[in-house]
Amino acid sequence: MRLSRYFWVVMLLEFVEPRAARGFALLGPFAPWMTAQLSYQDGYAIGGPMALGEGYRWNIPVITYGFDPSFIAYFGTNGVAAVESAIQLLNDLPPASETGVTNYPNDSARINFLAQEYSLYDLKSAALSLLLEQTGLARPTRSVFCLRDFSVVDGGAEYDLLMRNYDPIGVEPSAYIDAVQYQCVINVFTDGGFYRVPYDQLPSSPYFINLFIGPVYFNLYPTSPVAEGEWESNVGEYYLGLDFDTAGGLQYLLGTNTIAWEGLIPGVRGSGTNATNFVNLALRPGVDKITFQRLDFDAVAGRFIEITNQYTDYYLSNNVVQRQALERSIDEPDILFSANYCGWDVVSRSGTTNWINYALPSGDGPGVIQPPVVINFNQLGPSWSHYSADDGYTTNDLSPIFGCWASFDGTTNPPVIYPMNPFTTNGTAFHLLIEPVEPFTTEFMDPALFTTDFTWNLAGKPEAVFLLQTSTNLVDWINATSITNVGGTFTFAERVVPGVPARFYRTVSQ
Repeated sequence: MRLSRYFWVVMLLEFVEPRAARGFALLGPFAPWMTAQLSYQDGYAIGGPMALGEGYRWNIPVITYGFDPSFIAYFGTNGVAAVESAIQLLNDLPPASETGVTNYPNDSARINFLAQEYSLYDLKSAALSLLLEQTGLARPTRSVFCLRDFSVVDGGAEYDLLMRNYDPIGVEPSAYIDAVQYQCVINVFTDGGFYRVPYDQLPSSPYFINLFIGPVYFNLYPTSPVAEGEWESNVGEYYLGLDFDTAGGLQYLLGTNTIAWEGLIPGVRGSGTNATNFVNLALRPGVDKITFQRLDFDAVAGRFIEITNQYTDYYLSNNVVQRQALERSIDEPDILFSANYCGWDVVSRSGTTNWINYALPSGDGPGVIQPPVVINFNQLGPSWSHYSADDGYTTNDLSPIFGCWASFDGTTNPPVIYPMNPFTTNGTAFHLLIEPVEPFTTEFMDPALFTTDFTWNLAGKPEAVFLLQTSTNLVDWINATSITNVGGTFTFAERVVPGVPARFYRTVSQ
């Protein structure tokens, strides 16, 4: 899709002076009006920001999780322990009705400078953020200001602006995240050009102060410190635990005072005296407390071991709280952790398309989250990116794409770097990514939408060296980079600008 055929709206957020206020945001499936042109469907976000009363949540008290063979092979027992330490943080939370959000810090993120120097991502912190996303929390920075509609009329701008970031204390729209106030800027790119909303057309509000020209899609490049629930590629960063905003969001979603019209997820049935007579659709309070339970894998049988959870379900009938006994048999994890190669993305995960909308009579929510959920960690390794507009392949022409997975904290212990057993395949999985781009769209489009991935295995002895070479005529070959066989993966991305001659690629053992 060529950018010149559509107009794209961009909202950039800037900091102003801090105040003792915070915010959380709710996640749900993209509403019909949440289009890519309004900066919602960017190829990374799995859903859009919901209004109060339209949030999506789990309405079962126990969520199961498990690890597939790809995760075990890549991360080993250390990786399992890292993910389970993130899960333990969630299991240790008190019931929502007993949560004192003021006991949580404004910001729980810290930096390990050694891990930052070596471009390492903390596996535990990534797992924590991705789990919070799958419990119904959206990215706060993307939700402070949201465009409901936008048009350019006679050189002017007409638009409808929403605020969908909420203060955990007052549960009202907030322009603050982690005690930092944000303000909105609207930029429009159309027909290969740039349009800026004039200052005098911005609403009269303290939140609208300065105009700022910057990159499109601030949700890909947030201008704030990344908060839990919106994990990005921040090397060297790790979380001590939950912060004020996240605790407030969970308190709202799971709290017994948050009542919504909901149905039971598939597979839930009556138990005991309710075996053949139970209520499905009803007004329900939040479950108050969610516990994550591991589903074990039977290696001999080649399947997960089935369990049955029994619990008490609460619902309202004629403004009176009722209860019923329910049960659910599970033979596949509700949340499955895997480790498969997924190109440009550091992580990939299930979207929100299977979340169930129970809005009456119509609306964007509320709704219920249902399994299955897959959280996949890319098999990261050394990586380089190059723009083919430049015929050179020196170190200055190459830039790293992403770092590697590791486990680290605030101690002086050296990071544990993954994969744990890189030579299980006796070679390096080489990935050549070819990405056609245009100069104007280079910073604005999601590369995952149009990247071609060529993959082959570089088999050889450990530490053996391979050369990646490129040619336009199959006669004269240029060395693009060298690859040392350390197992795992190696990624080389060629970002091809129009007008550059076609190229061939090969790897040669030295």
